Amino acid sequence: MGRSMQKNVEIASDLGLLKIPHNTLIEVSESRSLCDDEITYLVTGSQGESRAALANLANGTYKGMEIEKGDTVVLSARIIPGNDKAISRLIGHIYKRGGNIIEEKRRLIHVSGHASQEDIRIMTETVRPKFVVPIHGEYRMLFRHKEFIKNHIEGYSDEDIILIENGDHLEIDEFGARIAAHSNLERTFIDEEGSGEIEYEIIRERKKLAYGGMISLVVAIDKETKKLRSEPQITVQGVAGIDPLNGLLQNARQTIADAVAEMKREDFHDKNLVKENLRVQLKRFFQQETGSKPVIVSTVVEV
Repeated sequence: MGRSMQKNVEIASDLGLLKIPHNTLIEVSESRSLCDDEITYLVTGSQGESRAALANLANGTYKGMEIEKGDTVVLSARIIPGNDKAISRLIGHIYKRGGNIIEEKRRLIHVSGHASQEDIRIMTETVRPKFVVPIHGEYRMLFRHKEFIKNHIEGYSDEDIILIENGDHLEIDEFGARIAAHSNLERTFIDEEGSGEIEYEIIRERKKLAYGGMISLVVAIDKETKKLRSEPQITVQGVAGIDPLNGLLQNARQTIADAVAEMKREDFHDKNLVKENLRVQLKRFFQQETGSKPVIVSTVVEV
């Protein structure tokens, strides 16, 4: 169950690595007519992937099939660092539905898919590459890979085994191999609305809005007198600690009115400077009064 599982079983069978007796492997649709104790399902999603078959079975959203009381789930995989929370949630859903779980912590059911030291030795001695670039795992694993080859396979030194990290540019020519440059890498965000890639600065702005909320300030200034034409308008969205009835917003308006009154006439020649000054004044006010750091957008209109 799950596309990758179906594909892997198909490839392994074709290569003769997975030998399944005749009439033992059946379609999911055929399994519905059998008793529960006659079936074993091979399912994707042992790392808690939200869209994988196992998560859907645990949540009751898989094509009319779900985990029920008395079912046994064998999680034959080790937890990959970073997936702990997702797997914990998955296990919780399985238990809620009455399922039993056998996992690697309690039983020796996991066989690593990664190459052992002997596998690495055989592959390296068979291929005899001029340069070796370990690529899998954290840096400590890459380092140990390098040390194993250097100490157990004849003909390799530090110059022949290059450790690289994400962003490194590996340059290979007739004189050797080396890290020639490094590029700073950032995550790529895709807008689900279909507008394509989103720049990281936009993501930062969205985070600020999510954590601190937003305050909009609109100030009308008289063109001739450079005085307020009306009371400053302050609109608050998603900012914690603000009650319309406690007088805080009125005090904020008065703070802005005082800031405008203190400005000199020549200050109004630069509207952007006026906007920034008022934004900073309002930011300081809310930080002092509520401890919040909302995004503040100020607008100055001359009438």
